Amino acid sequence: MGNNNSSFLTDICLKLNSATDRSAVWNYVIDAVVKLKSIDMICVYIRQHGAGEYLLEYHAGLPPWFIASSSTLTPGSEPHEMLNCDENVYPDSSGESPFKCEGSPRVFVKGLFPLIMSDTAASVMFIASSEPAALPVEIRGIMETLVSMVKASISRIDAENRARMSEGEHSLLLERVRDPVFALNDNLEVKYCNGAFRQLVCVEDGSIEAAGFSEIAGLKLKNIFQDRFDEVLDSGSGFCISTFEYRERIFNTFISRTRDGLFVLMNDITEVEQTRKKLNFRERFESLLISISTDFIEMRGSALNLGINDALLNIGVSIEVDRAYLFQFSDELKIMSNTHEWCATNIQPQIDNQQGMRTDDYPWWMNRLNRHWAFQIPRIADLPSWAEAERKLFESRDIQSLLVFPIVHAKDLIGFLGFDSVNQERFWTEDTIDLLRIVGDAIGNALMRNRMEKELIEMYRRAEEEAQINAVLLKEVNHRVKNNLSEIIGLLYAQKRFASKSNEFEEFVQNLISRIRGLAIVHDMLSSSGWSPLELTRLASGIIHKAIANAPDSKKLKASISKTSIRVNPNQAHALALILNELVRNSLKHALIDQDSLKIKVRMRRNRAGRITLVYSDNGPGYPEEVLESDRKNLGLDLIQNLTIKNLRGELILQNDGGASAKIIFRRTVTEDGTNESK
Repeated sequence: MGNNNSSFLTDICLKLNSATDRSAVWNYVIDAVVKLKSIDMICVYIRQHGAGEYLLEYHAGLPPWFIASSSTLTPGSEPHEMLNCDENVYPDSSGESPFKCEGSPRVFVKGLFPLIMSDTAASVMFIASSEPAALPVEIRGIMETLVSMVKASISRIDAENRARMSEGEHSLLLERVRDPVFALNDNLEVKYCNGAFRQLVCVEDGSIEAAGFSEIAGLKLKNIFQDRFDEVLDSGSGFCISTFEYRERIFNTFISRTRDGLFVLMNDITEVEQTRKKLNFRERFESLLISISTDFIEMRGSALNLGINDALLNIGVSIEVDRAYLFQFSDELKIMSNTHEWCATNIQPQIDNQQGMRTDDYPWWMNRLNRHWAFQIPRIADLPSWAEAERKLFESRDIQSLLVFPIVHAKDLIGFLGFDSVNQERFWTEDTIDLLRIVGDAIGNALMRNRMEKELIEMYRRAEEEAQINAVLLKEVNHRVKNNLSEIIGLLYAQKRFASKSNEFEEFVQNLISRIRGLAIVHDMLSSSGWSPLELTRLASGIIHKAIANAPDSKKLKASISKTSIRVNPNQAHALALILNELVRNSLKHALIDQDSLKIKVRMRRNRAGRITLVYSDNGPGYPEEVLESDRKNLGLDLIQNLTIKNLRGELILQNDGGASAKIIFRRTVTEDGTNESK
C-alpha cells in the first residue's frame, strides 16, 4: 500500500483502539470511509433475529429518499436478501442496483461486509456511490483491512465491557474473522486465537491456553514480533502497525495494548499487494514498450541496430529473463541467423553459435512460426517427440523455459524474438505476451523500412552509375556524329575541287555543304546542352553568323537578332537551322548582286496562346513577284516550305517590306519526355 493509505489506516486504527463502545466504532469508520475514492455513501444495518428485519442504524452520505424508503428492510425483498451475506462481497456495479426510487438517482452498492453474526443479532455494512464504476483494487484492499480492524475492535470492546462473556462466545466471535487474530497476556502467553492463526502456525484445533507465544509461533514469527511487542508495551501510545512477509504471505499487522496484555490482528494483504504489483508492472512495462516502439520510428542504419540491442536489454531486465535475442530469415526462409542478443550477468552468449542455421533442421519450430504463432515453452522436457532437434538445441544452451514471438510484415515472416530463462523454469502471463507483441510489430516495421531504404539507395546508386555510363556513351556518339558530319563536309569539298567545272554542280555542292554545316552547328548546340530545349536567339545567332562568315570579303554584312527567352525542342531546332540557313543563303545570293552591303534582321515573339512568330528580313531588292505568287519555285524555297509545314506544323508567309521578308508562324510543341517546353 502507498504512504497515504498507510497513514489513513494508522489514523483510523488509533481511533478504533481508543473506542469504548460500538457507536464510537461506527462513527469513526463512517467518517473515514466516505472520504475514500469512489465511495460517497456508507451505512450499517442491524438485523434482530426475532423480527427478521434489517434496520438502518448508522449512515453517511445517503440521499433522503433512501433513508425514508429503506430504513427498514423486510424479509423477502431484494435488498433484504442481498444483505444476507456470509463474507465480503463486491457486487457487479454495471448491473441494476436493488436500491432505487422512481425519479431519484440510483445508489450503486460497491461492497457488502458482514460484521457481527450471533444468535441474537447480525450487522452488515455496505458502501455505495452514485457512480456505476467498479471499486478500485487498492480501495478494496483498504476496505478488507478496515473491516478486519472493525471486527477486532468490536471483539476487544466486547471482551472489555462484558467481562462475564464466556470463552466460547469470545471464540465464536473471533472465528468469524478471516485474518489471523490472537490475544496475549502480560507474560506473552496466548489467551485465545482464531482458526486462521492456528492454520498459519500449523497448530491443530484445540485448547492452547497459557502456552507461550514463542512456543506456538515458532522462532521466525517470534523474531518478527518481538521488537514490535516491546514497542507497544514500552510506548505511551500502546499501538503499532507493521508490514512483513511470512510463509509467502504479506501481512499488515495491527498490535494494540489491552488491560492485561496485547491484541494482534494480522491482516492478509497478499492478494492486494500482488494485484498492485501487477498493475504497477503493467504500467511501467507499457510505458517502456511505447517508448521503444516510438523510438523505432526514427531509427535508421546503425542507430536501428543499437536501438534493438537497447530494447532487448530493457525488456530482458523488465520481465526478468536471462537472454533476449533477435533472429532474421534469409534465402526464402531457408536460413536463420541470430543478429542481436542481450545476456544477463553470468549467462553465456550464443550469438556466434547461431549463424546460418538451416530452418529445415527444426520443423516443429518453423511449423509454429510459419503460422505466425507466439508461443512459450515452460518446460523444455515437455516438448513432443517430433521436436527432438529443438529439445537438444535448447538443452545445449542450458535453456529451461523460453518465449517466442514471430516478426511479421505484410503477412511475410521475416524473423522472431526470443526470451530464454536459464536459471529456472518460467511461465509468462497472457498480459505479458500481448504487450510483447507490440515490440515485435515495431521491430518488424523498422527492419522492413531499413531494408527498403537500403534497396532504394542501391537502386539509386545503380541508376546513377547507368546515367554516368549513358552520359559517356552519348558524349561519344555526339562526338562521332560531329566528326562524321565534318568528314562529309570534307568529302564534298574534295569532290568540288576535283569535279569538272560546272556552275550548276558547284552550286549544288556548295548548298549541300552549307546545309550540312547548319545541321552540324545545331547538333553541336544540342549536344552541349544535353539535348534540352534550345534558346531560339542562340540558335538563330549561331546559324546566321556562321553562314555570313563565308560571304566575300568585299561585301559588308550585318546581322541584328532580337533577344528572347523562347526555347524550341531538338526537332524544331533542326528544322529552324535548315530554314535559317536557306534564308541567309538566299539573301547572300540575290541581295548582294547590285549592292556592297547587306543588313539582316531576325525578330521573334510569342503570343498568349503560345504561338511563335519568327520574322527574317533583309534590305535587298525583295522577292520577285512570281515567287510571291508561288508561280516560280526553287529548291531552297521548296525546302523552307516543306520544313515549315511538315516539321514545324506551321505557316510560311513571304512578302516584301523594305526587302525580302519571310514570316514563319508555328506552335510550341510537347517534348519527347512529355514535358512542356515552357517549363
